[in-house]
Amino acid sequence: MGCTVFLKCIQHRWWALGVLLLLRTADAQQPLAFFGARLQVQARADERTTSLRWYDDLARHSVVFLQLHHESGYGAYIAQRLQNLATDRTRTALDEAYLERMGGWRVGKFYATFGAGLLLNESVIAVQSPTRFAIGDLPMRVAYLFNGRERQRGVYVRVGTERGGISVGVGNRFGIDPHAFAIWELPERPRSSEGYETLYGSDYRLSLGGMQVQLEWLYSAGKRVIDTHWFALRAEFSELPLQPELRLAYQTHAQRLSWRIAVGQRLDDRTRLSFVLRGQEGRILLGAVGVQGDL
Repeated sequence: MGCTVFLKCIQHRWWALGVLLLLRTADAQQPLAFFGARLQVQARADERTTSLRWYDDLARHSVVFLQLHHESGYGAYIAQRLQNLATDRTRTALDEAYLERMGGWRVGKFYATFGAGLLLNESVIAVQSPTRFAIGDLPMRVAYLFNGRERQRGVYVRVGTERGGISVGVGNRFGIDPHAFAIWELPERPRSSEGYETLYGSDYRLSLGGMQVQLEWLYSAGKRVIDTHWFALRAEFSELPLQPELRLAYQTHAQRLSWRIAVGQRLDDRTRLSFVLRGQEGRILLGAVGVQGDL
């Protein structure tokens, strides 16, 4: 079954051509190849039903993947979802397929992150490259999105370090996929087909004792959608038993706070069991038990 899945994926000619070039690199050393699976399995229970999903409530998919690395610093990656989201407009199970210079540029289909990615992180066709900002010689990340006429198109720019930065996005239909704003709204809920045209944001990371905190603000605007502010927080308590994680997201237009609490237990070096509660304001939307692991 896994081989059949990958044969279908390799029909994407540009990716296959890139892999061919990687295999025929002037250096005689053959690239290292890894074939495996990454699991995100979640059993959920809400007010109406229980279900088993091959993705979690943050729209992180279980995938089978093939990864190639060459000692010259180039690589290729392709991943196929075991279950797609019914609300995903792409209607394809291809999760990612890209070529990259390790630590440098990337081209293909991958998750293009706006800012820190707590709020907006969509799988799109894009070209991404690190560079330097002229003022202050700060690190800068630029991503050009060209996901089709009725899909996400435009540019993301983030200036800053891992500690914090500012971001801008200009284009069309940002945020139309179920992966977008998954911390604020469950991925099964349909997104607006109009999307956003302008994005501004900032993010900051800090340590408070044994707690790691990440904060993000995002402003979204468009001609046919209501301008709104988004605020997100992620707090990890890595030194406590079960390593709890708290995520919060607030949207000013809806005037609603969404929250997610997760605790986990590592079963072995590759597998982790997690328990999740999600809700909005004082209401619990779902409880879930999940398994994450690499095979």
